[in-house]
Amino acid sequence: MPALLQTTPVVLGPEILFVDAFDSFTNNIIGLLEQCLHAHVTIVRIDDHEIGAQFPQYLRSFDAVIIGPGPGHPGNRQDVGLINKLWTLQESDILPIFGICLGFQSMCLAHGASMLRLPHPRHGIVSKISHGSTDIFANIGTFYATQYHSLHVDLGDVMPIGMPSTKCPSLIPLAWDLTDVSNGPILMGAKHVSKPFWGVQFHPESICTSKEAVQMISNWWTHAKAWSKMHQRLAVPENKDGACRLASSRRASSGGMHGLENHVAGLLHAMHGSIGTSKPLLRWAKHQHQSPSITPVALCEALGLHRDEVVVLDSQGHSFGRYSIIGIVIPGQTLKVTYKSWDRTLRYGTGSGDQATVQLDSIDQVWPILQTALDAYNPNQARSRPQTPESSDSTQERGMDTLVEGHPPQECPFWGGFMGYISYEAGLETIRVDLHESCAKTQIPDVNFAFVHRSIVIDHHTGSTYVQSLSPNDWGWILEAGRTIDALVYHTEVQHSSSLDQHELERRLKLATIKKPTEWAYRRKVLQCQDSLAVGDSYELCLTDETILSIPKLDSKPLDAWSLYKKLRRRNPAPFGAFLRLSSAVIVGSSPERFLRWDRAGHCQLRPIKGTVKKGPYMTREKAHAILNTSKERAENLMIVDLIRHDLSSVVGAENCKVSKLMTVEEYETVYQLVSVIEGQLPHDSEATGLDVLKASLPPGSMTGAPKKRSCEILRDLEKRPRGIYAGVLGYLDIGGAGDFSVVIRTTERLSAGRDIETWRISAGGAVTIQSTDQGEFLEMETKAESALSAFI
Repeated sequence: MPALLQTTPVVLGPEILFVDAFDSFTNNIIGLLEQCLHAHVTIVRIDDHEIGAQFPQYLRSFDAVIIGPGPGHPGNRQDVGLINKLWTLQESDILPIFGICLGFQSMCLAHGASMLRLPHPRHGIVSKISHGSTDIFANIGTFYATQYHSLHVDLGDVMPIGMPSTKCPSLIPLAWDLTDVSNGPILMGAKHVSKPFWGVQFHPESICTSKEAVQMISNWWTHAKAWSKMHQRLAVPENKDGACRLASSRRASSGGMHGLENHVAGLLHAMHGSIGTSKPLLRWAKHQHQSPSITPVALCEALGLHRDEVVVLDSQGHSFGRYSIIGIVIPGQTLKVTYKSWDRTLRYGTGSGDQATVQLDSIDQVWPILQTALDAYNPNQARSRPQTPESSDSTQERGMDTLVEGHPPQECPFWGGFMGYISYEAGLETIRVDLHESCAKTQIPDVNFAFVHRSIVIDHHTGSTYVQSLSPNDWGWILEAGRTIDALVYHTEVQHSSSLDQHELERRLKLATIKKPTEWAYRRKVLQCQDSLAVGDSYELCLTDETILSIPKLDSKPLDAWSLYKKLRRRNPAPFGAFLRLSSAVIVGSSPERFLRWDRAGHCQLRPIKGTVKKGPYMTREKAHAILNTSKERAENLMIVDLIRHDLSSVVGAENCKVSKLMTVEEYETVYQLVSVIEGQLPHDSEATGLDVLKASLPPGSMTGAPKKRSCEILRDLEKRPRGIYAGVLGYLDIGGAGDFSVVIRTTERLSAGRDIETWRISAGGAVTIQSTDQGEFLEMETKAESALSAFI
């Protein structure tokens, strides 16, 4: 008789509704719930009026509610929205609720407590939590937690754990922070006497909160289940239309395509016309030369590329850099794609009179267009394409095609694709932040890419140089570029930029007028930022300002941007240097900060920098370490790490997201900086791509603050100007599925090129926290601006 098949019963996790107050840590909390409880989490926004109108009925579909953190005051209706409806539910509609930060404050305020400002707000501060090892803190020992709050709950008295106060008899204290001498005791946890309501002031999901937070959430769910069983409450599956699940992101190429099919077809046709092929085939040659003469600057000058449109991503020989990439823009052939957020206009064409203009509904429609174009030319994917006969000028070239077909250089990070940038304002549009009215005057595109089919990639670690083309009949160029590389290695005479160009540059720069931010104005804005932090509207605000340089033209000639780049490269080398001349934009940059990189296997990495110390004769590495490990600097970095974990988790899932390096000091040419590394893996069973991670992470958290949306709105109203390319991202989207973008900092851009004068802009700033000083922030902003200004003086 055959043995009976034994099966393990499937235990289904709870259905939990998460009420989101537009916070930037939401997905981290969802990941914690999934880890602890195997919960299925549905998210509803606090301003969802459709669900709010039928809230009691909607809640019957869920086992419990989590109210998340967020900016603002629990007493302001617009800051809490439908959260207030939870505290006025009829007895028959009540269900277990757990509030975090704003959710906790709202619970306490609704049940008799007062809300007071902390004399010294707690943003990104980690402290020991005192608890009685009871209720949700059962079986938990020493516990440290991260706090992000400017307000605190006042019960009237500091009562022992488990004992309600006279003023708030409905609330039982569960935990306190007794470590803060300046603020005094701060309530960290409480529960309702009779209703299934719990809450904590701290953030259990933060990377620096003790791992025992998992036990705390499990304890809460045990109590919640017990209450539901006692009151015979069972969730009834019903229609949940209107809610969204942020943890499952749609693929960039699958959403927002309605009505764009003709334009996508037009873009693909233009690409096909510019490349001249219907079959994606990467033609390439590898040169192995461990020679210091092979640099992107030397190659650009030897190939005569530095005077034309070009995109150069230059690791500048920095110890943290490895690859340099030259994206060659061929006049009249290379397809260029631009988008302006102010009027939501997409343009594409080769610049030879065939430009198409498309009116979009939003930037959300740009991403699927880009993804579709990349997919169409991915050598690793079979796609239906217009069938046209391949042509070749010689039998030899056809034979060389056969040699490389199906064998692209896997170790090379870029095979061709889009190279360019995405501005800060384009990032604002992705998070639904209205632009400042001054953006209407900007002529430079917010999204600016060239589809590069000729490229050169230098691997500085291995000494390999890859010469590549997606065009048929291009072996002649590949071989000619190879001969130029050989000539550089063996010091054969090649064309190069004259030293006269540098002399001419210096002559022009001496005539420049420099207008810097005034100290009093910047320091006043820092104090205004701190006012917003003090009332709970933000935890951290990355304030910026700009230096404007006006340079007279001589003999009607513009400034030689290439010579300017070479000077900046010498003065301030960094791993993410860049020179871009493309579609009316000119960028000269020396950024130390990677924003986001992903490889063709879907492994993602972000490297936010927060915390800066200027180098000097009296600044030793030991002193820099001591400064960067202070509470202020670590709090800056921690807040951005938690924000980025949220952004990345929205696509890859919290279970596939980790912090591999937390607050490590790195040394650069002019500064020491505090760096963290957050990594993730795109699920293999998901259609999500690296482009999905990119759009979910814009604008860069290290340039906004947290919570991101509210912080960006505050900064827009303080700065009253477009940031433009600064604080955006610059890099590439590879046809093979990889991508790499840096944060645009330590960079100068040309604003305008008038008849007699051209203007350039250098922007800089820093993260304002409640621990900042207005003078210290001004000095930090000046330090950062000087690194790019060094090219002009």
